[in-house]
Amino acid sequence: MTDAALGSLLPLAVAAPLAGAAVSPLVARLWPRLALVASLASLLTSLGLLIAAAPAVFGGRVLVHYLGGWVPVRGSALGIAFAADPFGLAFALLSAGIGTLLVLYTLSELGGLGARELGGYAALVQLLLAGLIGAALTADTVDLFVWFEVAALASYGLTGFFLERPPALEAAFKILVLTTIAGFCVFIAAGLLYNTHGALNYGQLAKSLAGPLRTADLLALGLFIAGFGTKAGLVPFHGWLADAHTAAPGPVSALFSGLMVNLGVVGIARVALQIYAAAHTVVLGALMVIGLCSALIGACLALVQDDLKRLLAYDTVSQVGVMTVGLASGSPAGVAGGVYHLINHALFKTLLFLCVGAIVHRTGQTQLSRMGGLARAWPGLAAAFGVGVASIAGVPPFNGYASLGLIHSGLRDSGQYVPYAVLLVAQVVTIAALGRAGWLAFLKPRGESYGQREKLRPGMRISLGTLAACCVLFGVVPGYVLDHVADPAASALLGSGQYVAAVLNQGGMVTQLHTGFSYVDLQELVVAVVSVVLGVLVAWQSMRRKTPRALELLRAAHSGSVNDYAGYAVGGIIVVVAAFML
Repeated sequence: MTDAALGSLLPLAVAAPLAGAAVSPLVARLWPRLALVASLASLLTSLGLLIAAAPAVFGGRVLVHYLGGWVPVRGSALGIAFAADPFGLAFALLSAGIGTLLVLYTLSELGGLGARELGGYAALVQLLLAGLIGAALTADTVDLFVWFEVAALASYGLTGFFLERPPALEAAFKILVLTTIAGFCVFIAAGLLYNTHGALNYGQLAKSLAGPLRTADLLALGLFIAGFGTKAGLVPFHGWLADAHTAAPGPVSALFSGLMVNLGVVGIARVALQIYAAAHTVVLGALMVIGLCSALIGACLALVQDDLKRLLAYDTVSQVGVMTVGLASGSPAGVAGGVYHLINHALFKTLLFLCVGAIVHRTGQTQLSRMGGLARAWPGLAAAFGVGVASIAGVPPFNGYASLGLIHSGLRDSGQYVPYAVLLVAQVVTIAALGRAGWLAFLKPRGESYGQREKLRPGMRISLGTLAACCVLFGVVPGYVLDHVADPAASALLGSGQYVAAVLNQGGMVTQLHTGFSYVDLQELVVAVVSVVLGVLVAWQSMRRKTPRALELLRAAHSGSVNDYAGYAVGGIIVVVAAFML
C-alpha cells in the first residue's frame, strides 16, 4: 500500500472503538456479555489497522493524513492532521493491544453483571481507549486537548463505576477536579500559542517557536507541562491517582495505571522534544527535577502503604518519574530507554493490577496486613505477580532491566551523575516496597484459610499469561525491541526537524538512531544485583522498625482531601510557570 493509503487508515483506528462504544450498550440488551464481545471486535479491528501501518512507520516513515483533505498550503496547516510516527504508533498499539486483553479479562471477572452495567462499562472503556489512540496519532494541539477530554470523561465514569461504594464516588470527584484543572491548563496553553503564532499543527508551531520565545510562549509551556504532568501523575500533580486506582475495579485500575497515565508522558514528550525542540535546555532541566522528585517520592509513599492497590498506584508515580527522567536526559540512550520503559510499564503494571484484581475477586482483601499465604493457595497467581515485581526491579532477563539500563546509560554518558544517583536510590526503595508487598501477601504464613479456592477463569488466565510472557519476551530480546520500536521512537522525538517536515509535507522519513544494549554490561549487572540486595534489606528493616518520621510526614501530607490535592496542583502550576518565565 502507498503511504497515502496507509495514512488513511489512521482515523479508522480511532473510529472503530468509538463505533464500538455506541454499539455496546445496544447489543447488551440482547445478551449482557455481547457488549464485551462487541468491544473485543472493535478493539481487534483498531489493532489490525495499526499493525498494518507498523512496518512502514517503524521503518522510519511518518504517515500523515489530513482530515477533510485540508492539506497544508505554503507551510500553513488549515486542518487537523493525523501523523503516525514511531513514538505515537507505539503508544497507540499498546493502547489497542492491552485494551483488548483487559476486555477479555473483564469477560471473566465482571461478566456476571447486568446488561445495563456491562453495556455502560464497555462503552466507557472503548471511549477511553479511543481517546488514548487519538491523542497518540494527532498532530494538532487542540485536537490533542479533545482526546485528552474524551479520555478524562470516560475515566470519571469508570472510577465511580460502583456508585454504591462511597470511596468510588469520592474518588471520581477527585479525579474530576484535578483532571479539569489539567484540561484547563492544556486548553489555555493551546489557545495562547494559537493567539501568538496562528497555528495549532505541531510542525507549524515547532517552526514558529524556533526563534526567541515570547512571554506567552513560556506561559504556554508551563501550562502544558502542568496539564500533562497531572494526567501522568507526576509530583506535585499526583493527588488524584491513588484514590482513583483504589476505588476502581481491577481491570480499570490496570487501564488507568498501565495506559491512561502514559497519555501524560506522551503529551510531555510531544511538547518538550518536538514542539519546543529549540528550547530543549530549559524544558528538559525542569522535567528532570520533576521526574526525579516523582521517582523518589512515589517510591517512598509506596513503601509505607498497607493497601496493595495504593502501593501499586504510588509506584506508578515513581515509574512515570523514571520515564520522565529518561526523556529529560536528552541523550539518545536515555530517550530510547524512556520510550522502552513506557512500553514496559504498560505491560508490568497492567499485569500487577490484574493480579490484585484477581486477589480482590477471590478474597475481598486489599490490605497487606490481612493477607498472607497466597502463594500456597494460588501458585499461578503468585508466579504472575513475581514476574511483574522482577520486571519493575530491573532483574535480568525481565524487561525492566533493559529499559532501566538504557536510562542509566544515557545519564552516565551525558555526565548527569546526580540524577543517576537519585534514580538508583529510588530504585532501591521501589524494590523494598514491592518486596515487602510480595512477602506480606504471598509468602508470609497465614493460619486462617481463605475458604474455597476458586480457580482463575479462562479469560483471566489468558490475560495474565500473555502479559507475563511479554514481560519476559521484551526482556529476553531487548535488541529486537530496541531496533524496531524504541530506537525509531527516540529518532522521531530527537529528530524533530524531520518530523516537522513530514507533518507539513504529507509524510516523510526520520533518520534512525542506533543506541544498542548489552546484557553483559558488567556495571549494569552490578547495579541490578546491588539494588536488589539493598532493596531486600530496606524491606526487612521497614517491617521490623517504626516508620521514619520523614515518611510519616509525607504520608500525612496525602490526607485524602480534594482541597489539599487541588492546592498542591495549583501550587505546582505556579512554580512550573514561574520557573520558565523568570
